[in-house]
Amino acid sequence: MSLYFHSPSPSACPLEYHPDSKHALPSRSSRIRCALNNNDMQSPLSSPPIKVDRRDMLLGLGGLYGATTGMNAHADPIMPPDPSSHYSCKLAVEDNFPRCSEFLQCCPPYQDQNVEVTDYTFPKTSLRVRRPIQDVANDSEYMEKYKTAIQKMKALPETDPRNFIQQSKIHCAYCNEALPKKCDPNATISVHNSWIFLPWHRYYLHFFERILGKLIGDDTFALPYWNFDNPNGMTIPSIFTDPDSPLYDDRRDTGHYPPKIVDYKYKYTDRDVTDDALIAENLAYMSTTFKEGVPLPELFMGDSLRAMENPSNTSPGQMEVIHNSIHMWVGESKVPHRDMGTFVTAARDCIFYALHANVDRLWSFYRALRSNRYEFKDRDWLDATFIFFNEDGQVVRVKIEDSLNASKLCYTYKESPAPWLGQVAKKKTKVKIPGSQVQVNEFGSERKELDKAIQVLVKRPKKSRSKSEKENEGEVLFIQDIIVSDGKKARFDVYIDAPAAPDRASADNIGEFAGSFVKLPDTEQAAKASKDKKRLLKLGISSILEDFGIEDADNIVVTIVPQFGSVSIGGVFIKLIKTDVNSV
Repeated sequence: MSLYFHSPSPSACPLEYHPDSKHALPSRSSRIRCALNNNDMQSPLSSPPIKVDRRDMLLGLGGLYGATTGMNAHADPIMPPDPSSHYSCKLAVEDNFPRCSEFLQCCPPYQDQNVEVTDYTFPKTSLRVRRPIQDVANDSEYMEKYKTAIQKMKALPETDPRNFIQQSKIHCAYCNEALPKKCDPNATISVHNSWIFLPWHRYYLHFFERILGKLIGDDTFALPYWNFDNPNGMTIPSIFTDPDSPLYDDRRDTGHYPPKIVDYKYKYTDRDVTDDALIAENLAYMSTTFKEGVPLPELFMGDSLRAMENPSNTSPGQMEVIHNSIHMWVGESKVPHRDMGTFVTAARDCIFYALHANVDRLWSFYRALRSNRYEFKDRDWLDATFIFFNEDGQVVRVKIEDSLNASKLCYTYKESPAPWLGQVAKKKTKVKIPGSQVQVNEFGSERKELDKAIQVLVKRPKKSRSKSEKENEGEVLFIQDIIVSDGKKARFDVYIDAPAAPDRASADNIGEFAGSFVKLPDTEQAAKASKDKKRLLKLGISSILEDFGIEDADNIVVTIVPQFGSVSIGGVFIKLIKTDVNSV
């Protein structure tokens, strides 16, 4: 069975579909809708459909989703602090920067002022079309507008909230625990490692983009996107490498400038692998991220996080993990990893916005594959609220639910090939590790340090599951109680395979790549508390078990390969998690 959908499904504007159809696939006449001066504007999806093999996109991507159930209501959504009253915004102290560093002063300019916050009035303008980097690089008129807009933003007074550095500080404040929660001034907000990551960054791009358009008097101006999921886009875009351009940043790893291929598994050292092999690995990683994430949104989006919850043992989505690796790959390789290498200063590099435009495009792709259904039917996610500066410098309030109706935001994406959606050639990953063991045991009750690769025998809940069982429940690998003892950067990769014998693992092959844990340098506050801060990693493995013919194994061998950082783990197990996919 094959599924068909349109390539610009990565449009941020939702595709029309037929709710009474079980498959609900977009038709050739689907339209992108956006409000224009109180009238509807329609823009056709003009590209041909892409054929996707159903086995490759396991569990039926594209409309195999049943009726929604009632919304969960915990009445505990994350809310920003009230800027009209006094609150204590903290320094975003990051352990690689000295405490007096100006980089850490990222509190918003409305701090301690009586500022009126209003609900955001969504724009009624022409549709803005975000184009791939390769497209805009050859468009001299667009590039002149882009550079002029950035120059104007950088030239604004330092006290203007629309100033380039002030805009970068918004990311610093929300992503590095500077802002306290409204419900608890002693608790801070971080939009990473949870279901907030993607919608918060969607809004952040929206306002940044509209400020640029306002500065050049063009409300159709759109940011470009760095299509790093396309082999033709897997290098740092040339528009950012000209030292004489306002788009340039001198705090990057210039050793990764073109023709160097971006590595989704980057570990602060470049691997000895051919470009073709690296591209194939990247595409396979992206393909797996979607195949496992579509039926189980928490694997793509990240775990739930509510206002009164401590963000411990929450797992990031693998989309965020890939994004983390690209941050590290672009940024400085040595401490303090300035600009793209750390969330404190990442938004000071214009490439940040192109990176996140593609992350947002991929989320739009993901949503289209799910027929634009809510990822979480939970008011604590839908009502989570943030504040930003609009293009007029006013403080406005937005919530996640409105970001899911992207026609309100009046933007879309021009098509760019997504080869990871097709059948990716699969080869056994022959990876040797020093000291790999022939004997393999269960994890046991004691915490294990990842000072070398470890192999664990993990019992599966059920083997040889039927198609219907797979569609109703995803098989998920849990690595729990992860502690990064020094609070700094860390990474480990996870592989799975069938045992060579009941309690034996292959000595020369650690199996198939399942995903990664990637952490950028943490704040000083978090580093101090890291001995007690436990993290979680969840990886979908249903498609890997099927694709590599190991579904009939009672147990699997999980190999965890540390790449950098001081890491220990508390347990490894597998659970079946209910999907929102109906069998067909």
